[in-house]
Amino acid sequence: MNSFLEIFFVVSAFISLIPFSELVPKNWTPGERRVYEQLRLQDCGVLTNVIPFQRLRRRITGGRKSFLMSQPWMAFLYVTGDLEMCRCGGALISESFVLTAAHCIKLCPQSTELRVRLGELDLTSSEDCTTYNYKRVCAPPIEEFTIEKAIVHEDFNPSSPWFDVALLKLNRKVVFKDHIRPICLPLTDQLLAFTSNIGQSYLAVGWGKTEDRRFANSTMEVYINSERCTGGRDSSFLCANGDYVDTCTGDSGGPLTWSTLYFGTVRTVQFGVVSIGSTECGAAQKAYYMDVPTFMPWIIGKLAEFPQLEANLDTNNLR
Repeated sequence: MNSFLEIFFVVSAFISLIPFSELVPKNWTPGERRVYEQLRLQDCGVLTNVIPFQRLRRRITGGRKSFLMSQPWMAFLYVTGDLEMCRCGGALISESFVLTAAHCIKLCPQSTELRVRLGELDLTSSEDCTTYNYKRVCAPPIEEFTIEKAIVHEDFNPSSPWFDVALLKLNRKVVFKDHIRPICLPLTDQLLAFTSNIGQSYLAVGWGKTEDRRFANSTMEVYINSERCTGGRDSSFLCANGDYVDTCTGDSGGPLTWSTLYFGTVRTVQFGVVSIGSTECGAAQKAYYMDVPTFMPWIIGKLAEFPQLEANLDTNNLR
């Protein structure tokens, strides 16, 4: 290996091990430091080794269908009895919380009846299965949750696209399994600065409308590239041009992700939350996503208001 590259990777790996609490705010409360450690130590952003990582087919307005258990952090938000009413996505970020868009809560007439489904792939199937090495492989059953508390950003206004983030506290703790695992959040300076790279690729995932203007039955995913925002929306937004590939109605609240170095290992990290875009999905109209690094102080602050949760920590990373 080139000596320069050797030095680069050694330095990158060293910096990635420096705790966020030593790089960013020093005025954290004990609760915020506790939350940071819980997020850092949980086994986030990793996939099961039951079947190899694959991707299939096209949809999600130019995207393609997710493979079995390849998006274990995905949350499906819906109203009981109507899978299209208030349909939104979200991402599991801990054993008790889902990160989603504020408008999924505020603009849903029946938000008090919202349910959260984890471990889902195909909404029309009672069992999600695939064939691998000539054998039938199935995911464990989906799990349903009610929402104990919805925490909408205090500055969110339904008539404005700003501050479109919310946290959902589930009615019980999640036990992580092959098909249900949390996604990682940006907890280092490098990850917090990741979204400043214009043109960076991300993966958007959801059950929204596809190019035929029908809601997807299975989780769909699409690669998008960020571009510079306009209209003063460059401080807390991630933007993409929505040309041919795009998120659409029903994808709101879902994650924008990328696999990158996370405390010395490659993990999937959430960098955006699907927010707003044109009703003509894929028609080259700009799409807007909430910039997760911008909202990390808010997320950590809100999580710190709840009692300590010690389960599901990756004890191999304790130090």
